[in-house]
Amino acid sequence: MAIAILVNLAIRIDFSILKHGLGETSITESLQFLMLMVSTSTFYLLIREREDLSHAATLIFGFLAVLTIRETDAWFDLLFHGAWVLPAMVVTVATCTYAFRGGKRSINEIATILDVRHMNTLIGGVVLLIVFSRLYGMGSFWHTVMQEYYVREVKNVSEESMELLCYCLIALGAVKTRLALKHN
Repeated sequence: MAIAILVNLAIRIDFSILKHGLGETSITESLQFLMLMVSTSTFYLLIREREDLSHAATLIFGFLAVLTIRETDAWFDLLFHGAWVLPAMVVTVATCTYAFRGGKRSINEIATILDVRHMNTLIGGVVLLIVFSRLYGMGSFWHTVMQEYYVREVKNVSEESMELLCYCLIALGAVKTRLALKHN
């Protein structure tokens, strides 16, 4: 319930109170970044707390870090368009290499982490984000829905609120997973 209220409040504050839409400094975008930082930091802490899960936790940390880098692409674009790809590739190669070096141990660690019931929330959030949200937010879909009345801001409100909802679910799943593993 708190997540649903948070997402609604963020969108309403951006449009009804601040009246500046969903730019990179909006409440909605800032909360998306915050939720990604919570998720990423949670797995970073898990790496440090649970050596026996470090390879798998690093792999998940890397995935979440790449999502964070991608979400901040507008800031990287100040360097040059598409600059976010470079740090994302570095993180991907580094975390995948580390996980690969763990061999079978990495697979066993992933199984241990996936066995935590709260990972269902995190995975559900990722699936909603990557599959549903991306397809739902496609401009061509919204052009079809609104036809000659297409308003990009309407599409953006819908898409960004869905993304914030997904990032909140991912953060919730991450925090609860870490807490469950910390007490094991």
